[in-house]
Amino acid sequence: MIKPKIYLDTSVVSHYYADDAPEKRDDTRKLWEQLMQGELEVVVSPVVYEEIAKCKTQQEREVLIDLLDELDFTDVEETNETDDLVNKYLATEVLKPKNMNDCRHIAVASIYGCMYILSWNMKHFVKRRTIEMVQDINRKLGLIQPNIFTPATFIEGDDENV
Repeated sequence: MIKPKIYLDTSVVSHYYADDAPEKRDDTRKLWEQLMQGELEVVVSPVVYEEIAKCKTQQEREVLIDLLDELDFTDVEETNETDDLVNKYLATEVLKPKNMNDCRHIAVASIYGCMYILSWNMKHFVKRRTIEMVQDINRKLGLIQPNIFTPATFIEGDDENV
């Protein structure tokens, strides 16, 4: 059986310890438990590491890298193909150039065939306009059209009591 691919953006990793956002923290921890069961193929890109490297302290960086290392994940690279897709997203104004890293996350997930992108970034990622534009561009290019969810929405979809 082929495992569905899921891309984690940096906001998901960082919310594991977000005591200032307890609901997001708790949902992220539930997601983490689900990911550790190995039923999904987790994908992470260099963008995640770059953003973690910008944490204020070395301790924060180490804690997040250690947390990520608890998962069995595929570490993918950016390529000319991902760069071209980022440029297509920017040219069609999926997001603004100041949100280049967000475009990079989406492009990597799309090129590597991720069915899902999980993010707590509701300002840029998890919003109808972004999702529709990404899916339209990807459809025209023959790429997978990823579903972009918050961890809360993703884990709710697996709730047997719903």
